Amino acid sequence: MNRRGPIDLRTQISRRKLLGGLSALTVALTSPIWRTSTVFGKDENQPGAKRFIGIFSANGTVQSSFFQPGDAHEAPLSLGPILAPLEEHKQRMLVLKGVHMSSTVEDELGVPSANKPGGPHMKGPGAMLTGGSLLAGSFTGAGGPAGWADRISVDQVIASRIGGDTQFPSLEFGVRIEGQEPLRVISYRGPNQPNIAVDDPFQMYSRIFANADLSDTELRRLIAERQSVLDFLKDDIGRLQKRVSSEDKSRLEAHLGGLRNIEQRLQSSAVSCTPLAMPEKFDPRAMENYPKVGRLQTDLMLLAHICGMTRVSTFMWANADSWQYYPWIGVNEEHHELSHAGDEDAAASEKLVKINAWHSEQVKYVLDQLALAKEVDGSSLLDNTLLLWGNELGAGNTHSYKDIPWVLAGGAGGYFKMGRYMKYADLPHNNLLVSVCNAMGLEDVTTFGIPGVCTGALPGLVT
Repeated sequence: MNRRGPIDLRTQISRRKLLGGLSALTVALTSPIWRTSTVFGKDENQPGAKRFIGIFSANGTVQSSFFQPGDAHEAPLSLGPILAPLEEHKQRMLVLKGVHMSSTVEDELGVPSANKPGGPHMKGPGAMLTGGSLLAGSFTGAGGPAGWADRISVDQVIASRIGGDTQFPSLEFGVRIEGQEPLRVISYRGPNQPNIAVDDPFQMYSRIFANADLSDTELRRLIAERQSVLDFLKDDIGRLQKRVSSEDKSRLEAHLGGLRNIEQRLQSSAVSCTPLAMPEKFDPRAMENYPKVGRLQTDLMLLAHICGMTRVSTFMWANADSWQYYPWIGVNEEHHELSHAGDEDAAASEKLVKINAWHSEQVKYVLDQLALAKEVDGSSLLDNTLLLWGNELGAGNTHSYKDIPWVLAGGAGGYFKMGRYMKYADLPHNNLLVSVCNAMGLEDVTTFGIPGVCTGALPGLVT
């Protein structure tokens, strides 16, 4: 009896079902909303994708409570009062001292320039990620006038290299960003091309999900539907394997391998890549809503990274020159005013330490969540992320650009040797930006920002 016909018929029917199922699964998994943190069909042994997050907070720091004592160039990291909330992440951190924002006031190292526009708080945000300075312009303010920054920022250089396969090459978040324009921007696409951060979480939510038009319930249902399609395909292919030729069998085994990778990603995304339940609308500009806006914006940023919507983001806690109050931690005076108090003013210093420690808690939350989110290869997103936290000043009461409180955190794919305090002898922060590029895989970058204030990567950071 000729059994070839029925077997072929069964194969053809199942292949149609297989192709239909794969098509539905592909649509679901490659939707802009649910494109996960790993590439479709990626091998489970391939390392996770690198990510960059730049975080800004304002008005310098209390240096004695931020930097650890001692003159050693390198020492195991010990966290003082400001960074204490980050203790559990200490082995994934580098704290840098002696790295100055020289480009704000110099075009050649050690040679102050008389032609740099802008006041002390205006210069810093324009230089933080660009390694440049401000252009001439009409923005007023203390020490003004000035314009936007004169060159591209490091986040945008990174985004141009690694962000092409994501829905958003970069995303710019903020919380209560007020004041004149140079105070409100750290990210630049190029000279005089600011990436103005979105500081309204409802606006950012709409932007991220603009192409979806799905409710939270519909988004949750999509996860369940993807799992159902996957279960159908695995069972169907498993039955089909027993009834096809050896040639077809090898093809089906390849399909099963791909489905196993997808299943791993789906299980991860069902835990980590879930829709954010937004609250009823409120005023994001109200002073008292600062922590609420900050948490929503942070969760949206994390969602975008975990779901693979972006691999590059920046986050501004207020504007440079911040006029924010912090009553929820017992600080009822303006941050900027407090930052001008003398070092001998113990009461003001204590409040500044509280403000800065609160920001450390917010950074800790970011690191905590990245550590929980898993890649296909079993690593965490934190293993593959580099977070850079900086400021527009070293100290608010002197408007100094020396000893900016820099923190590097995360795994950076193992590029940096973490868990250390590094004290340098007056090096420009342009060198730090070179190191950031190199850690993100841009090994060809040997200088960044103004060439005259860059001498290459910071020494001693790599493994």
